[in-house]
Amino acid sequence: MLRRLPVALALATSAAVALSTTAATGAIAAPAASVTGTTEVSVLARTMPVGGVFSQGTAWRLDVSKAPKNANSAAMVKNVATQTAAQYGGVAAFNAYQYSTSVYTVSAGTPKVDVRWDNCQGKSWTPAGLLGPGGQFTQVPIPADAVPAKGSDSQLTIYSPSTDQLWEFWVTKKVNGVWSACWGGRIDGVSYSEGFFHDGFGASASGLAVAGGTVGIKDVQSGVIDHALALHIPTPGNWKEFSYPAQRSDGYDTSAARVPEGTRLRLDPSIDVDALSMHPVAKMVAKAAQKYGFIVTDKAGCTAVVAESPAAAIAATGVDPWKALLGSTPSYSVMKNFPWDKLQALPKDYGKPSSTTTGSDGATPTPTTAVGPIGKYASDTAYRVLRNGWGPAEKDRSNGEQAAGDGKALKVGGTVYAKGFGVHAASEIVVPVGGAKTFSAKVGIDAEVGTRGSVQFQVWSGGKKLADSGLVRGGEAARTVVADVTGVSEIRLVVTDGGNGVSGDHADWANAGFSS
Repeated sequence: MLRRLPVALALATSAAVALSTTAATGAIAAPAASVTGTTEVSVLARTMPVGGVFSQGTAWRLDVSKAPKNANSAAMVKNVATQTAAQYGGVAAFNAYQYSTSVYTVSAGTPKVDVRWDNCQGKSWTPAGLLGPGGQFTQVPIPADAVPAKGSDSQLTIYSPSTDQLWEFWVTKKVNGVWSACWGGRIDGVSYSEGFFHDGFGASASGLAVAGGTVGIKDVQSGVIDHALALHIPTPGNWKEFSYPAQRSDGYDTSAARVPEGTRLRLDPSIDVDALSMHPVAKMVAKAAQKYGFIVTDKAGCTAVVAESPAAAIAATGVDPWKALLGSTPSYSVMKNFPWDKLQALPKDYGKPSSTTTGSDGATPTPTTAVGPIGKYASDTAYRVLRNGWGPAEKDRSNGEQAAGDGKALKVGGTVYAKGFGVHAASEIVVPVGGAKTFSAKVGIDAEVGTRGSVQFQVWSGGKKLADSGLVRGGEAARTVVADVTGVSEIRLVVTDGGNGVSGDHADWANAGFSS
């Protein structure tokens, strides 16, 4: 989908700043003047969090250091190394100043705006789900002073921890106070997401979240990149083929050594990175590539690693945080001497969950245990609905349609239940535990949608998943989900779409409640 221009010489640093590293952690120390000012601190607080936005164990933070190699690994790696050597003296780009993304972590009070679709690609139709109520471009919390990244892609990422959502936009503009974008999308439930967009949405050609593999400013300041890395290459495999977690492709290589978008490329874990003659930032990239790997996400004019744009900080303060982190080295030389020929390609679809036994995040169903009598039903507590994919979530009835109270009796697999929640993916409800020890529920697709729909039910406490139903399909009997909630103050009842869109995803948390 994306046609990126060759990366010419990136903006060189002027008034070079001396580079230093701390002896204990290897973290790069920025000059005190650039981080101690109140304005600068507030700006950096809005950049991407350390470690990115996705959770450990999901696609962008999956430890692949011990994963097997693709049978064709040697040829695929030679292909990548050859593509890299053919451009800019064999030095891959470090895309901080262009063809990157500006990341804004926003607060709960950030005003929301509707983003206009400018259709710069000349589509002959308006994609379903893009505009209008609940649309991908609707009610986005974009800061008034937001600045997209430089370059023709003009990408912008908005991360909202308070609603657990992420928006990404491609060819983003603000004209006369109105935001517009050529394409983009929204991810609901970032804390449990695998880090890709559904139904063709998203800002990358592969459908993968740009933020997932972006080297963040705070990552480098901390001295550790604790997630996988996005890699752009000039010639990915043909668009008809892609590897999980990619959802699509814009490549065209049909050779036997082709590297499809989504392919994971790990740096040989046996290499002593500290002994290599590379920039400290390149060493951070190398160590992350040993543990998490690169994921090929897009096509570009040269091999490129993606880094967070400093545009937000520069616009707000006039200070470029990358200058302190890169020192006298221009961004286009950061990756010099990186050992591209020492990569290892992982098997196609490595890490992809099995659709027959697992849900969208690869988890097998949590084993059920004996459950005592329900002492209090979840629907009788002071619960909070954070989101629901179709109309309002319903108490003690099915999700129904768009109006409140229009659902029917909760019914899964022929059994009717008097208590519970009727929801639609993607959905999230926060429920206070109240000192109980066990949560349980009968879960399934409501009978009102027949055999349509497939979802996954999860119980979370903070960033820890307590229970998982596995993939549940329409027409199946109810499954029992049980979670130990001892010492937990509140839980989140999450329903994901099972990885195939949200059509028919009316889901029931029947008999959801607590026991001692």
